[in-house]
Amino acid sequence: MFERYTEMARRVIFFARYEASQFGASMIEPEHLLLGLSREDKPLFGRFLTDSKQSLESIREQIKQRSSSKDWIPTSVELPLAPDTKQALFYAHEESDRLGDRHIGTEHLLLGLMRLEHSIPGQILFELGLRIDAMRDVLAEKVEAPRAYVRSSDHPERRKRIMLGVEKLLGKQIDLLRGARVGLVCNQASVDHGFRHVADLFYENPDINLTVLFGPQHGIRGDVQDNMIETGHAVDRKTGLPIYSLYSETREPTEEMLRDVDIIVVDLQDVGTRIYTFVYTLANCMRAAEKFGKKVIACDRPNPIGGTRVAGVVLDPACASFVGQFPIATRHGMTFCELGKMFNEHFEIGCEAEYVTMSGWTRELWYDETDGPWVLPSPNIPTPQTTAVFPATVHLEGTQMSEGRGTTKPFEFAGAPYIDADDFAAALTRFNFPGVYFRSCVFMPTYQKHAGQACGGVQIHVTDREAFEPVIAGIAIVKTAFDMYRDQFRWKEPPYEYEYDRNPFDLISGSSKVREAIERGDSLEAIAATWADPLEEFRTLRQQFLLY
Repeated sequence: MFERYTEMARRVIFFARYEASQFGASMIEPEHLLLGLSREDKPLFGRFLTDSKQSLESIREQIKQRSSSKDWIPTSVELPLAPDTKQALFYAHEESDRLGDRHIGTEHLLLGLMRLEHSIPGQILFELGLRIDAMRDVLAEKVEAPRAYVRSSDHPERRKRIMLGVEKLLGKQIDLLRGARVGLVCNQASVDHGFRHVADLFYENPDINLTVLFGPQHGIRGDVQDNMIETGHAVDRKTGLPIYSLYSETREPTEEMLRDVDIIVVDLQDVGTRIYTFVYTLANCMRAAEKFGKKVIACDRPNPIGGTRVAGVVLDPACASFVGQFPIATRHGMTFCELGKMFNEHFEIGCEAEYVTMSGWTRELWYDETDGPWVLPSPNIPTPQTTAVFPATVHLEGTQMSEGRGTTKPFEFAGAPYIDADDFAAALTRFNFPGVYFRSCVFMPTYQKHAGQACGGVQIHVTDREAFEPVIAGIAIVKTAFDMYRDQFRWKEPPYEYEYDRNPFDLISGSSKVREAIERGDSLEAIAATWADPLEEFRTLRQQFLLY
């Protein structure tokens, strides 16, 4: 394995084994490799750091703070390489080939560690100002003055570096899980920055006793395309663990499902809109935890449409459902953990709960302004851009109009077979909403509503997402279709999300008053005016639970 390694690089491995034994580690982790590097090749760090002596002392101190120390292990004990360490060595091979080198030296090992972005070494090196693209240029002798260049590499500055809640849990807060039987609620978007699924990370971690998996709506792999299609219970092929569906005959874990669980970890990507079921899966897990004496740990991820804007209808409790359990605004401007904290404390679920926050995320950031790993959280939210229009066109789910499901741009299209595209676009344009262009178009869904039929309507092009307010735009789309095509327009008939006797549009909008106002012919301004007071009250309430 180490044939191409220089003598100095081999000594780094030797020193890494020594450092692991000093920390009482059962495996040689990436941080031990970094300590081995800092012992063996101090001049290498001098090429990139202004005060390398102080920085090397800082590296050791930071690793001590972020790692758990156990009793010393004799150096005679053979310690295996941890999976992440093997990955770093693989990356070192790649970096050597990339730079056209025949050998694998300490410089390649350092680059390999840099590529483990959210490992302890990756975080420490980033905080010291190192940037991998610039380091490659220095090592390839493309620049002569590395220090200023290394610190100003533009890629990390364009997209804010963050650490996800689950990454923090698996790192510096792993003690929360030691000695407990863990159930994990996750889906295909539950990944770390290396796009590794958290179920695999939990299962492979020797400090975690993972006993069961839970899947939300659309399944644990997100393979169920449409709404209101239940998923069955199963066995995970990779881990052999049971998977319980929380979108089946029950949406709340039962006592039997939690028999071998002490802690329920929930790591799901929300989309910033009340009408999305994952946060209510969290609430249901909290209820079950309170009922059966378990603990919930919620792991935070970014609100993809930012955490500053609040808009729309505050849910009328009479319209509570699985797409809206609590009186919160359509666009709530909160993160997954902030909502969980509100549900548990203000709405009095009252379970034992812990909230693992992110590092680096700030409220004004949209998802694509971070370096977070994006995987579609449900089949019809393919991109972060989809989340910008979702608070608008999700209202069409409560009508017989198409919201673009069955096209390559779900939620960006709005229309129906009876709509004249040009007339409809012109009517919407007259509202003069900022930050959006309604382009007339014809589209044909391949499944769901109006499958195989040409639908006239619009594509919503967001030209300035800070100025665009999707909730009022969504109501305008529905109102305009109702006003222009009253004879053909239809509200969706029940059932909708396990509700069999209530109007689906009321459940989605959060109040029967919006539908009634549209049917009366009230102006858009009059409809929005009814939202104002409850929205202001929600803003005040929300402030108590913000974690960033």
